[in-house]
Amino acid sequence: MPATIIPLSSARVLTETVLHRSAFGRTLINVASHFTLHVHRLQKGAYLACAGAPFRSLFLLSSGSAKATRPGGDGREQVTRFYLAEDLLGLDAMDAGTHPTSIRMLEYSVALEIPLPQLEQAGIDIRGLYVALIRRLSREVEYEQQTLMLLGSAKAEERLATFLLELGRRYAERGCSASEYLLRMTREDIASYLGLKLETVSRGLSRFNRTGAVEVQGRSIRIRDPALLERSAVWGRGDASPPARCDAPLAAAS
Repeated sequence: MPATIIPLSSARVLTETVLHRSAFGRTLINVASHFTLHVHRLQKGAYLACAGAPFRSLFLLSSGSAKATRPGGDGREQVTRFYLAEDLLGLDAMDAGTHPTSIRMLEYSVALEIPLPQLEQAGIDIRGLYVALIRRLSREVEYEQQTLMLLGSAKAEERLATFLLELGRRYAERGCSASEYLLRMTREDIASYLGLKLETVSRGLSRFNRTGAVEVQGRSIRIRDPALLERSAVWGRGDASPPARCDAPLAAAS
């Protein structure tokens, strides 16, 4: 059953609140004073972008959540990313000019459209916006490196434990609980993202439930013993282990 559509005025207020939380958002507020940025209200299952479509805009997720999927050679779709409120969507399309992934809503969501090409054509000074984008892209690179480490060498249980902890950390960054939240994505989505079988994800959640690390009720997650769950993870909710010492000097400039 479709969710009740919130009034556009409420969606705009929601977006304003998100914009004021970050330097990137505050830069967007300055842009919005010269150009009307559209707010989109999207039902669960709606597509914000489709793989192969030309890049026209970035989107700032004001509320809700989404998933990115990449089509595979066998016709199946691989989940490559989960987005939460305050995430910037469409960054992976800026270079090639086309979307490499499809972005689909996991629940009723609100998104602010940022039409970069139109802003440039209108002669609006968006240099500050590009500086903020570079910082966002730096975070994306770090996220991708962590994901590669997770999928490249971690065992199934380690992947699932890390996923639950990381999701909690992301919720905490947004002022929500790090230990109690709903899985907006399906278990099939989680399995696809982690490169596991559905049965493996279900067994892993059941095991965490039996050991008392996590209480699982449907899509409701409560991390009861963070330390116990962290022992099964690649990295915990705290800072990562310090890097190995590197004593190699920088090469002298010629």
